[in-house]
Amino acid sequence: MDKQKKEITKLLKYKQKTCAQLLEKMGEQMEAVRIKDNSRLLLIIEVKENLILDLNKTDQKISDLAKNLSDTTQRSLVKDNEELSNRIELDLEKIIEQETVCQKKLNILKNGILEKIKAVKKGQTLLKGYGLSQRIKPKISKNV
Repeated sequence: MDKQKKEITKLLKYKQKTCAQLLEKMGEQMEAVRIKDNSRLLLIIEVKENLILDLNKTDQKISDLAKNLSDTTQRSLVKDNEELSNRIELDLEKIIEQETVCQKKLNILKNGILEKIKAVKKGQTLLKGYGLSQRIKPKISKNV
């Protein structure tokens, strides 16, 4: 049991480190959104996806190890790692907040682009109404 507690504590520390990396990437993402650097944004999102997958795997490992522990051992583990848990929770809240801000900015940008596309399509439709310009025929015949 003591070995499992140490392993869970080790995994929680790893999870906190991964959350810190994810928070750092969120800062980079906010900057990429601000300066509208799409290629950099795609690279950051790929790295973030890998970090999130890693977090999910770590959560699963912690869950599997915690299942085998007794209730008293689980409570003592929670009490021993309360500060670490609070840091992880705080980082996750910051990540969610920043992700929401980025999402709002990207939605505003997307809506602006959609409006421009609609305006262009409307302009093309108006031009079609006039038809093609007729070729002007010369008034003097070539036969003369």
